[in-house]
Amino acid sequence: QAFATARVDCRPLRLLRSHTMPSRAMGGARRAAGVPDAFAGAGQVDGCHRCKGRSPVCFRCKGEVWMRCDRCSGRGELETKVACWCAQGRSPKASCRKCSGTGEAMLRRECRFCAGEGLWECRHCQGRGLFPCGGCGRGQFRGGAAPARQPREAPEPGATLRRCDGTEVSQVAKLWEERGCQQRVLAVWAIDNPYLAWRYRERRGELARELGRAPAELRGFHGTHPQNVLSIAERGFDDSKRTGQAFGSGEYFAKDPSVSVWYSKGGSFMFVCQLCLGHESSSEANLDGDHIWVPMCSYYVISRPQQALPIYLVQFETSVSLASEPQSEASLRAELASPIVNLGASRDKRLIDLSLAGSGATIPALPAAWWNGDLAHFSGELFFDAENPHGAKRFSPELAGGKVLVVLRGEGKFAAKAEEARRAGARALLVVQREGAGPLVAMTGVASADGSFPAAMVDTMTGQRLMKMCLSSPGARINSAVRRSSEAELPPNRPCAMSATSTDALWLGYLHAHFVDQQLEGDVRRFLERHAPQVAQPEIRIVRGKFTQAKIRLNTQLGQEDVRALNGKAFFECGRERRVTVDDAHGSSGQRCPRSIAGYCRGRNLRYVDPCWCEHGPLPTEGATYTMEDISLESAKGDEIVSAFLQSAPFHSGSPKVLSVRSVHNPKLQRQHECFRRYLTEKNGEAPRQVELYHGTNVNILDTVYTHGLFPPSDVDASEACPVSGGKGLRTSLCNNDCGICTKRHAWGRCHMFGLGIYLGDLAQKSHRYVSGVEVSGGGVHKMVVCSVLFGDALKLEGHLTAGQAMHDVFSLRALGPGDLPRMVAPTCQESSTRPVDQKDILFVKGLRGCCRPGFSVFNSEYISFHPYQCLPLYEIAYKVQ
Repeated sequence: QAFATARVDCRPLRLLRSHTMPSRAMGGARRAAGVPDAFAGAGQVDGCHRCKGRSPVCFRCKGEVWMRCDRCSGRGELETKVACWCAQGRSPKASCRKCSGTGEAMLRRECRFCAGEGLWECRHCQGRGLFPCGGCGRGQFRGGAAPARQPREAPEPGATLRRCDGTEVSQVAKLWEERGCQQRVLAVWAIDNPYLAWRYRERRGELARELGRAPAELRGFHGTHPQNVLSIAERGFDDSKRTGQAFGSGEYFAKDPSVSVWYSKGGSFMFVCQLCLGHESSSEANLDGDHIWVPMCSYYVISRPQQALPIYLVQFETSVSLASEPQSEASLRAELASPIVNLGASRDKRLIDLSLAGSGATIPALPAAWWNGDLAHFSGELFFDAENPHGAKRFSPELAGGKVLVVLRGEGKFAAKAEEARRAGARALLVVQREGAGPLVAMTGVASADGSFPAAMVDTMTGQRLMKMCLSSPGARINSAVRRSSEAELPPNRPCAMSATSTDALWLGYLHAHFVDQQLEGDVRRFLERHAPQVAQPEIRIVRGKFTQAKIRLNTQLGQEDVRALNGKAFFECGRERRVTVDDAHGSSGQRCPRSIAGYCRGRNLRYVDPCWCEHGPLPTEGATYTMEDISLESAKGDEIVSAFLQSAPFHSGSPKVLSVRSVHNPKLQRQHECFRRYLTEKNGEAPRQVELYHGTNVNILDTVYTHGLFPPSDVDASEACPVSGGKGLRTSLCNNDCGICTKRHAWGRCHMFGLGIYLGDLAQKSHRYVSGVEVSGGGVHKMVVCSVLFGDALKLEGHLTAGQAMHDVFSLRALGPGDLPRMVAPTCQESSTRPVDQKDILFVKGLRGCCRPGFSVFNSEYISFHPYQCLPLYEIAYKVQ
């Protein structure tokens, strides 16, 4: 009641920011604004399944609203060492006040990330100090309107270009060929630019409010001179540099990449851009709208740069010889030689920053691939042996013991150098890159028996400075090491809710994400050996999502008392003692589901393979409604949909004729789709790519699809007696696992070849085979759904199943262990990604064309998603087959 009468004004809190702002206890910021601490239970609805047992206080900022800036460590300014003017071309002056005779001066500048404040609003709660429940409203502002949220500050301009392989290359090449280009795609780079993506989303939100629906989006190609490529990737399109403008003012994009080839000015690079279409102009002058479509030239003209987002950079085959290509083309190829290219304010998040004592200078270093993630070992005194510069010989334990060794690259393998450092008792190893050898590389190999000796590589200039420092100033040391990637604070441990008498699967969490899987798996195994010795050889998998956790499959049943006792035992995570929650992985009745991702738990409709018995409550789309709007077949989006649809014609049953295209607008389903987008962004560290794919299904359930979305199938058959799932001609049930009618386990019947997922195709011809429920004899109308699918990190599968039913019961990629996939699939081409299978987001099965074996592989490619909100129904294509 006290909270119901309180109204928080966030503006006074902004006046509290300062470089020396003291750390307040939980609730201090709220008391400063006149809000009583009684808010914690206010507004709660008894028995709410979503916030049961959870405090509305944001667990990241502890209700303090403000958090310390990670970029400047709360100082409000950044320090960088630069060469002093007095040392240019000569020895530094001892009397110089700027460098004190060292030749290096400290340049201090305001941190742009926090605007020099040292603090910034908590992003998790958007600066409210509370994280409200979406079900019952607990923790929301009551008794008047909530204070208006301040708009998010724009990220700093900067981009990361990552060389693609596997699924993304196949998807771009498919679009390239579909649009009619003859040149071959040589390479593809994914562009991750937080600033341009933020600008695009802001503009897209404005258009959505103006139109009353989500604006249409499509992809266009843009060719430019090689010297402009990196600037466009970093800062986007500049409307002050437009030339030509034959069809009105705007940025010009081509539907056909062959058109953009002519605008590449002799180069071999062009952009693939995501375009947002709002109000179409009434004439080619492009004066009364934000875009026009020029069919005769296949041009998309976008009047505002904010509505064009570069997402890929493509290198294509060209007939121009190396002798006649622009000089900037060779420079661009050299820039893109590294697997990851950082532009502007973008920083390589793989690196760690080592801080030198005294000077405060920061040294970037790339950790070895075998490193366990523990930063503590990189702090210590530096040591360089001039008589053993490459570390090829034995180090003296008296000299090297307990120190951070510096060695040169060469004269031996990385793992051998690390092993010599370990034998000498060193804390860590820094390897100096060879001069002219290119960018830093992640050292590979097996460094020691436990495979976790801390080692990292530094660049040539930094390494030479470290070696001189070790020889001239004994005692030089590294004070601390900091990750560049953000470290999310773990939520508090929750109580064990197990109600079953025993279980064969455990859930353990949460774990720190910066430790590698091998380290965490070993810690969990030692924990069980110490406190549950009756569990022999458990199967342990580290699952990474928003938070990191462990899933443990037991060979024997473990009783409830034993599981509850584990919650009070000491857990050592990389040598540090703490407590964790251990619970039944199958969940318990009445428990708030811990397995939900973006509001959906995969186990809610599974009864046999991996059920979840938690209380799930209604779906987020409960009570959702949708509207449909006709799309002109002559419009930009209509033309794109129809031309792509007819690209694979004729179908197996005849030639299709498109009758109409309608867009589907469902605000609740759109919100869940955006929620899953945020989940993938936080999980993978970059915004997921979005692609439109086809889905063919029974036309009698399209109303359910447009209301609640596409759901992965259950592991039980649909009973004809069930009022929900019966009478629709379905193989699997639409019900949850608490249905008392649909109980028969679904068996393999030459169906669900690659698992119990949502099947999508990039060819309308393939998806047409699965359109059913149409009265063909009466000239019935077929209907196919076009979905927006968020890729994330896709698992590419290219090969043949070892048995027809090998993958039938796969209900999620997160359920696949390290040895599962090799038992199920005989690959014809190995996946190049080193990321574990259970951390992938979608399954891409590559079509083998003429090498296909019916029943064991597919002719045309298909995509399988295991989460309903990864796919958003956008358009419905109505067509007849003649």
